[in-house]
Amino acid sequence: MTHDPNQGTLDLEFATYDHYTVTLSKGAVGAMEAVRTHTAHTVDEAVNLIDGLRDSTASRDDVTWQHDEVDERGLMFGLAPGGVVFEIAVLPPLSTVLSK
Repeated sequence: MTHDPNQGTLDLEFATYDHYTVTLSKGAVGAMEAVRTHTAHTVDEAVNLIDGLRDSTASRDDVTWQHDEVDERGLMFGLAPGGVVFEIAVLPPLSTVLSK
C-alpha cells in the first residue's frame, strides 16, 4: 500500500484510565469475599499491586496461582490448601484500551 501525499493523516490517541482497582478475594466458588482492595493510578502501579498480592498470599496462605499474570479479563485464580479459592481482579482489565 502506498501513501498518497495529498491525503491527510489522522493521529490516533488512546485514552488511559485515571485509576485501576485491584481486589483480592477468597472463599468458596460462588461465595467469594473481598479481602483487600487497592487503587492504582498507572498500569505499573497495578502490576506491582498484583505481584505483591500474589507473592504475599503464596507465602502466607500457601496459595498456588494458575498463572503469573492476570488474564485478558483482568482475573487471576489460585487455590490454597483446604480448597479455598483466591482471586485477584483488576478493573478495568489492563488489556483494555479505549480510543478517543
